[in-house]
Amino acid sequence: YWKAPMKRLFFFLVLLALVGGLVFWLVQNNDGNVLISTRDYVVQFSLWTALITLVVALLGLRLIYGLLKALLAPGVRIFAGRNERRQARRWKTYNNGLLALAEGRWNIARRDLLQVADKLDPSSGVIGHLAAAGAAAEKGDVEAALATLDKLEADMGGEELAIGIMRIRILMANDRYPEALTQLLRLHQHYNHHPLILKSLSLIYRETKDWDKLEKLLPDLERYNVIDKNEAYEIGVLVRRSQIDTLRRGKATPAEKLNHLERLWGRTAQPAKTEPGLVETYVRALAEFGEEASAINFLRKAINKNWDDNLALLYADLVAADPVKQLTVAEGWLRAQPKNPTLLLALGRLCKRNKLWGKGRDYLEASLNIENNPQTCAELAEVMEQLGEKDKSTQLFQRGLLCSLGMTKSLGQH
Repeated sequence: YWKAPMKRLFFFLVLLALVGGLVFWLVQNNDGNVLISTRDYVVQFSLWTALITLVVALLGLRLIYGLLKALLAPGVRIFAGRNERRQARRWKTYNNGLLALAEGRWNIARRDLLQVADKLDPSSGVIGHLAAAGAAAEKGDVEAALATLDKLEADMGGEELAIGIMRIRILMANDRYPEALTQLLRLHQHYNHHPLILKSLSLIYRETKDWDKLEKLLPDLERYNVIDKNEAYEIGVLVRRSQIDTLRRGKATPAEKLNHLERLWGRTAQPAKTEPGLVETYVRALAEFGEEASAINFLRKAINKNWDDNLALLYADLVAADPVKQLTVAEGWLRAQPKNPTLLLALGRLCKRNKLWGKGRDYLEASLNIENNPQTCAELAEVMEQLGEKDKSTQLFQRGLLCSLGMTKSLGQH
């Protein structure tokens, strides 16, 4: 049996003999010429001579390429190694810069990152410039940070989202809200669903008290999951209370204010219309704009639906056309709140308005027995003075003062 190498050699020799024989036969039985003509010269030789010459030339070029590669390879490897080492040093500087940024060494971070950012791949270079701008901003050099971002933007040939967001963060962190808002609105045109842009807009509108624009933005904040339903509710209440307070401070006529108030209330979400703080703001505005009767009626219904101590006190502060009826309505709440000190205080105030001094004293004393409250002390002191008990009135004023100062240990002496 032949071994495998001997078999391969045998087959190779047979194949070579066949190919050689075929070539020889073709040369002997097929004539052909190759003619190369120029202006002054004509070269003519057989087809097979041309083919053999071409093969020899290709083999010669291949041999020359191999020799050159063998001679130049050491130098190429040295050059490539030098580039690799240089690039490794750049990456080391880059990583050191990022580490310094994380450690709060702003000067070192900015220096290292800017030193190599332009010499790395494009994405790493962008990150390096952004990080360098952040380091400058943390250091307090806002203008240097913005200049770094401007240069990066110019090098990239246009505004990029990451650059815009970094610029906005730096401006907002330094309370430069008008500039940040300009940048945000430009980005918002192209990225109107971006959560961070929407959140930044909402923060600026809150800081600048632009409640109308925040109200318009609120549906997008919830739709794109920037805030949840609870946050949307809280912001909605804040917006409406702030809008009403702004309206109250405005210079329009009471009639104009009232019309605007009703429009605001009309587009208020139904759940928010029962929020005690918003109800209080709305009722106070109604009363200020000349609708005391409507304010009292609205407040009575709100308290009946959803009890709140502050609203009960507000009810007692409003001046009704029929104070006796107002007192009767409030006394009806005692059935559900018999020992509520705030309600008892409100009833005492209503009794004062009706000049029911004895009844007012009873309510106020009952309230004070449940809870020490400087307001209750002051109200009861005025009632006692009306009843001619000036010494007790003086004691109550002193007690109220001590209570307001938090000196509860001294209350027992009075």
